Amino acid sequence: NFKKMERILWLGPVIFMLSTALPTALCVIFGEQIVSFILSVVPEWFTNGLSIAGNMLPVVGIALLLQAMPAKKYLSMLLAGFVLSAYLNVPMLGVSIIGLALAYYYFTTASSKPAAAVAKSAGDTAIIEEEGDDWDE
Repeated sequence: NFKKMERILWLGPVIFMLSTALPTALCVIFGEQIVSFILSVVPEWFTNGLSIAGNMLPVVGIALLLQAMPAKKYLSMLLAGFVLSAYLNVPMLGVSIIGLALAYYYFTTASSKPAAAVAKSAGDTAIIEEEGDDWDE
């Protein structure tokens, strides 16, 4: 039934418009007045819940990053970034630049090692091609 499929196809953009584009357009058109009105109508418990959820977003982001990165291998760098941010009050951009410098140093030292040493340190059992070997013969 193609008519039903076409209606379902248009349902996604319509829901997106109602949930995102319409409130944004109202805020842009009417400005501060409508935002103040909405905030005065919304109950305080709801805005408190939204602020709590907003404060939890960085924790959720860090948890997602820790699942994606090998945290055991780079635990020292992770702890150094935490200490810089939490205790020494270094801004996040500063911590990121220090992390970039450490990653660059690690990358350049790891790439300058001979291939056999890299394979051995990585625990690979790959066969390393020696100079002069030609597999095309």
